[in-house]
Amino acid sequence: MTKISLLGDSQLTLPIATFLSQKDLYAKVRVLGDISSQQLSVGQDAVSASGSHTDLDHCRSGSILEVSGIVIICVGEVTQRFHLPSIINEQITQINPTAKVLVLGRSVCSLAASVARQLKDPPSRVIGIPPTFEARLRRQIANRIGVAVEDVTTFTVGNDEEVQIIPQYCRVNGIPIRHFLSDSETKALTNCNRSPVPVDLFTVSVAQTVDSIVRDKKRLLTVASAVRSDSTQFDVFLRMPTRIGCQGAESTLPLDLDEQQLEQFTRLVAKSVISQT
Repeated sequence: MTKISLLGDSQLTLPIATFLSQKDLYAKVRVLGDISSQQLSVGQDAVSASGSHTDLDHCRSGSILEVSGIVIICVGEVTQRFHLPSIINEQITQINPTAKVLVLGRSVCSLAASVARQLKDPPSRVIGIPPTFEARLRRQIANRIGVAVEDVTTFTVGNDEEVQIIPQYCRVNGIPIRHFLSDSETKALTNCNRSPVPVDLFTVSVAQTVDSIVRDKKRLLTVASAVRSDSTQFDVFLRMPTRIGCQGAESTLPLDLDEQQLEQFTRLVAKSVISQT
């Protein structure tokens, strides 16, 4: 069974570690960093109450990263934008060369790009988990047209600054979204919300991604993954619907964009190249 390590902001690491441990799918879940024995005990009690046999514990040595199949790097809201805390930078080199690395944070595309450069390995093993936007967008669309949220499917691309919805790929129970809303009405819903993101929203996204990696589910999830920029031959991280499997971010879907959308996407890539170099 997979061993998972979490490194970084304790306000994110312990709740996420506890949530993953309760699923009883992983052998060990370790939190690397400063947490109190009381905080750990509360998490362990929650795991015990769930009936899970996953071993949740705390470790102060980076050596745990050498044997972990998945490493989750958490960067909190207070961290300076685009920069990893020094404690994370010091530990990255100890990560197992075959481990998949998940990065959480507000500026997730730039953070994931920074981690990928330090690992100096195929960037497909690095996956950024952005603040949950798709769930809010689906809810807004469902409320606007009066249907159940689970019937709404959205398709967006973006970076740390903006998100663009691609209406031709959005559906309501298979019916094109354009049957219900004009493109301008749909795009008006994509304004990014910069308010703090509740930890609970991160935990669901992390659990979905981890599960797809461990079980090789090939799920199509909107994450920050590496896309090669043809003009610079540089791997830029963008929020894209990405197939997630045992190899990490295995592929993104080719997009059939109209002229205006292609121009917007090209601009998005160019801005991301500048911010990530």
